[in-house]
Amino acid sequence: MSFSAPDSAHSAPERIFWVAIWGNVALAGLGVLFGLVTRSHVILLDGVLSGLNSLIALMARQVNRRLAESQSDRLPFGDAALEPLLQVLRGAVSLVVYGFAGLVAIAALGSGGRAVRAALAVLYGVVAALGGMILANYQGKQVQGEAEPPSSSLSLGAVDARHWFVEGAMGLVIALVFAIVYLAGDRDPGLLHYVDPILVLGVVWLSVRSPWGLARQGWFEMLERSGDRRLQQRIRKLLDRPIRLIPHDSEVLRVGRFGRITYIQLYLIVSPQNELTRHVLAHDRIRQLMYDHLYKTFHDAFALEVIITSDRRWAEHAIGQHQSPP
Repeated sequence: MSFSAPDSAHSAPERIFWVAIWGNVALAGLGVLFGLVTRSHVILLDGVLSGLNSLIALMARQVNRRLAESQSDRLPFGDAALEPLLQVLRGAVSLVVYGFAGLVAIAALGSGGRAVRAALAVLYGVVAALGGMILANYQGKQVQGEAEPPSSSLSLGAVDARHWFVEGAMGLVIALVFAIVYLAGDRDPGLLHYVDPILVLGVVWLSVRSPWGLARQGWFEMLERSGDRRLQQRIRKLLDRPIRLIPHDSEVLRVGRFGRITYIQLYLIVSPQNELTRHVLAHDRIRQLMYDHLYKTFHDAFALEVIITSDRRWAEHAIGQHQSPP
């Protein structure tokens, strides 16, 4: 897989992706190098997480390019499942990294702490803080310049800008803490050895909720469920008026997120005296015919939906393709 920027790199989304990839690659190399030289696990953790973010950004770019392509019969529902899968992967791997870092920090506390080369750690913190703030500002401007808002489930725009802001803030904290350690000198070396593992535990404690939220949201979307009932309530409120305009006995509304797509499924159940009943009964007979044929030979559990329409746009929009012009 080539890392050279493509011809389409002039677009704002492509610039966002490449800054996310190469910015994290640079910070990963810097973090691992300084982490080994300074013997600071908090810097090493920062480098490992940046390497993970660069890999996720590269995968997200590939997913975004596939989602932009026209769909085929091989992928009748598009690649929407790739986005939540990527979220679950990112969240799960981050949780493993944070868990391992936390265990190592606890072990270090139990064994008397860890000596760190504070001067070099301060240098790393300053570089990370400046780089993070500059890239956060750049990515934020790129998002503001996009013609369309970023995806709600996987956004390498606003999300990456926020990531760089957090990275800059973390670099600043590292610089300040180890500057204090450096200025303290040899006044209490035993106590200062505990600074690095305590800082690791602080980072883990403050950061672990973010990957957990990513993994949880992605898992809900993979199951085509909505983890947020406010979305269902909002859709029901928006559809309330048009639903009341159609004579019916009852309705069943289902709302679920699947990747970047919100699926809205609405059943209107009409009474035998309804003026629409004659057409509905004809459609019901077609559905029953298809169901009976499937039931005889198809032994897997299945749910059949037959949508009859004279407008091709509804079928295309339902499977994630661009709508035809009216």
